[in-house]
Amino acid sequence: MQTTVYADGIANISMLEGIVRFDLINITQIDKDSRTLKTVGSVAMSVPALLRTYTELSGVLNKLIEQGVVKKTETQSPVTASVETAAAAPTKSNTSTGSDSTVIEPLRLS
Repeated sequence: MQTTVYADGIANISMLEGIVRFDLINITQIDKDSRTLKTVGSVAMSVPALLRTYTELSGVLNKLIEQGVVKKTETQSPVTASVETAAAAPTKSNTSTGSDSTVIEPLRLS
């Protein structure tokens, strides 16, 4: 049996013993100064599964960017700036492993 769950977002992200867990949430009420969130489900996945999910979602985001549905912003978040700084001046451990840093730019709905 397959169930479809609509979610407005995720919350309560944690990792324990190699399993990443997060809640799927819906915004049920929006007041002037607050909103009410309701958990509608939970997801638990291994780190390799999370990486595969990340790759799939990145592909979807890239298609949305190509179609003009979402746009990349020009402002950098502090995390992006620090990752780019670290990438510009690689440490000995970065060069010895040959690992590359991937920077995801923030997206804004058009």
